[in-house]
Amino acid sequence: MRTKIILTLSFLIPFALLFTYIWATATNYTYSDEIYAVRGGVVENYLNGTLSFADLWRPALSIRVLGYRLLLLADIKWFSMNSRIFVLIIPFLLLSSAFLIYTDYRKSLSPGCSPEFIATTLFFLTLIIFNIIQWQALIFRGALFFQLPMPFIIASFISLELYLSQGRKYWIPAFILTALAVLIFGGTIIFSFAPALSLTFLCYILTRRLSLKIDFWLRASTISFFLVTLAFIYIFKIYQNDYIQPFPYSFVTDIFSRPLEAMQFYLSAFGASIIGIDVFFTYDYFSLRDIILTGVVVLLFYVFALTLFFKSRMYEKTYLPFFLITQVFFFLAFMTIARFGLNDISYSMSSRYTCVSLFGLASIVWILIFFLSQPAKPNVLMKSIINSLFVIIFSGLLLTSIVVWRVQPERKAKFEQLYDIAMRVDTATYDELLNFAAPPELVRDSLRLLRKHKLNMYHSAPEDRK
Repeated sequence: MRTKIILTLSFLIPFALLFTYIWATATNYTYSDEIYAVRGGVVENYLNGTLSFADLWRPALSIRVLGYRLLLLADIKWFSMNSRIFVLIIPFLLLSSAFLIYTDYRKSLSPGCSPEFIATTLFFLTLIIFNIIQWQALIFRGALFFQLPMPFIIASFISLELYLSQGRKYWIPAFILTALAVLIFGGTIIFSFAPALSLTFLCYILTRRLSLKIDFWLRASTISFFLVTLAFIYIFKIYQNDYIQPFPYSFVTDIFSRPLEAMQFYLSAFGASIIGIDVFFTYDYFSLRDIILTGVVVLLFYVFALTLFFKSRMYEKTYLPFFLITQVFFFLAFMTIARFGLNDISYSMSSRYTCVSLFGLASIVWILIFFLSQPAKPNVLMKSIINSLFVIIFSGLLLTSIVVWRVQPERKAKFEQLYDIAMRVDTATYDELLNFAAPPELVRDSLRLLRKHKLNMYHSAPEDRK
């Protein structure tokens, strides 16, 4: 009973803190990438009665978001496109991811650790997973591009690992969950899923190469063929008929022409996973150099954790923390390729990307707890290093959380300004419409369409303001 209470609190306390922030901050309006789904997108086609599967499958910036669009249609039908209701899905997605991680976390620490110890130390992981440093990936409908895939990706990995290691009885969940993760709920993270999965299973094979039998290779070949098939379905004609006009040139060229700046961009993304962008803009004594230096430190944390992962032979219990860490590396690398050419390093620190890197930080803490729980106790130096890692990670996240809450009223007020602009969309200026983070004329046309059908912020607006 005591263990169940501790376990419940380990989930409930961080979840409640995050849910409270979302409830207090999220507003019912359409913003940024969501605008592209309205005028000339899925929303307009649905309202006109011309929606087809091709519209749902059509890429946006070379990303397929079929699951997100199906949820959007359900929101239009049942809740008049209420963004506030829509984003309340996000804490439950994070809760699903946290619970899936807990199943492997418990397995990795059993039977050596008591259930009470496992339930108590889980609190460190959930504090990271539910941290509001990722605020931008919590309060916008478009945040589901990042949050929706994660529980399916984790479930897919766990089921694939079980199928590889334990055989045929797991093939149905492995194949179904992987298909859902890639084709339905893939979103922005899917491009990092493939290389992270490949590298993880390569390491899986290398660490077990002496004990693998023919059955394993047959299962591995089956998985490989299945994944290649899914990849072909996903990328077939992905550069055709995109909803969002792609950038006119490749940012990869910029990266090769300015490698040092690109590396700073990449490192600042790592730094922003502990010291959030709100801290950077709130306190003058936090410079860009400090964020980049923090990124170097975080990178060393990852290297240290991966070293302990192999040294402690944790891979004999689970490969999930390794997978989540490699996914962070690939995700931030793809983000650098996509955003570096915009010549604004603040893009690297965007809190919407932190929702992925937090799982990497949670994996570091998981590995450290596993290492400390082993019978062979670490020496004083090793203990000091590990304790320092805990202090730095949680101090940075605590500082950022405090700042995010402090600027919450200001952020809420800004969202209310967007509501006011939307209510006078016909007379709103070009500069005012720029606040919606999308092309102003597209914003105006999209808002007019929503107003016509009394959707989103126009559904409950007073008649004199519609």
